[in-house]
Amino acid sequence: MAGSPFARNIRAIRENAELTQEQFADAIGVNRQAVYTWEAGRVQKPRQKSVVDGICSAFSVTEQDLFGYADGFYAKLHGLTDAPAGAIAAKPSSALVPLLGTTHMGEFEDEGECDRMVEVPASVAEAHPGGFCVRADGECMNNRYPSDSVLFVDPHMQPFDGCAVLAETQDYQSIVRKYSRGASALMLSPDSHDCEFEDIIVRAGDDPIMLKGVVVWYQAEKDVR
Repeated sequence: MAGSPFARNIRAIRENAELTQEQFADAIGVNRQAVYTWEAGRVQKPRQKSVVDGICSAFSVTEQDLFGYADGFYAKLHGLTDAPAGAIAAKPSSALVPLLGTTHMGEFEDEGECDRMVEVPASVAEAHPGGFCVRADGECMNNRYPSDSVLFVDPHMQPFDGCAVLAETQDYQSIVRKYSRGASALMLSPDSHDCEFEDIIVRAGDDPIMLKGVVVWYQAEKDVR
């Protein structure tokens, strides 16, 4: 699941109805950003009961379809509920998580936008609820990740020295690099067998850099389904 049963169920309902996020939002009277946020696993449940009721009414589903795991809409749609009485339903081996955009492993570049889901191991998604993927190219991190990789990012994990992070500027340029922090500076370093890349050092008084999350898993873009 992508952060919560609700995330994967709401996407399954939308895709089963063959609607875009915008069309789905229009059908229940919310904005597209709300649907995007739900499918990204960033909320466990809509705050307003009227929204839940609106989804159920518009798509002839129940609250159990929305919030259930083994008996939610996704499980029913994919035949995951047909188990003998008393049996423990097997969890899927993979999970769908949002691919939020593109970034670069080398220099800060403008972010690209994406609106699709990719498969990651279910164990990864469950261990990092609310995680998301980005597609990254460049050779700056090729000791860890090949160019054109899909990286799974945990936005809630505290960064630690030596981890790879997704960083973003105030004008929405982003980068993936190795993280380290000193007493008065943040350093984003390359991890490459090439020597052309230099450290990016951010000191007090420089334009702020926002850390969007820690990279915890990756796969080659060609393997994304």
